[in-house]
Amino acid sequence: MYKRILVTLDQSELAERALPHAVAVAKAMTADIELVCVVPVVDDEAMRAAGAGFDWQAEVQAAQEYVNGICTRVEKEGLTCQVIARQGDITEEILRHCTEADCDLIVMSTHGRSGLGRWVYGSIADRVLRYAEVPVRLVRAAENSP
Repeated sequence: MYKRILVTLDQSELAERALPHAVAVAKAMTADIELVCVVPVVDDEAMRAAGAGFDWQAEVQAAQEYVNGICTRVEKEGLTCQVIARQGDITEEILRHCTEADCDLIVMSTHGRSGLGRWVYGSIADRVLRYAEVPVRLVRAAENSP
């Protein structure tokens, strides 16, 4: 059934709540897991607010280190795991990686962040659900859930 499961992460604990669901499916299907974290592209105004010295490459490196740590946890479950950190439009990069890595299921949290970030990430989940060519399993990550 499923051979490669893509899990989207945004470096938040709430987004990680999708991970146990992906691990359970991967174990049941003997599937591999692809962990994807995308550092979003920002507009000119946000770039000015961040400051001229802001290092976007460092942000991508931090995302890579983050997913490497999550991968170690997944491998302790006896699963094979690959990691990728990208910079770009979050939805486009998730869908691009899904195609490039030949994933056949996407598992993601519906609300990986709080406040405005929660609204934006919910919008990402909606767009992934609409445009993905593979099944998408959405995991609600309510702040008050266990």
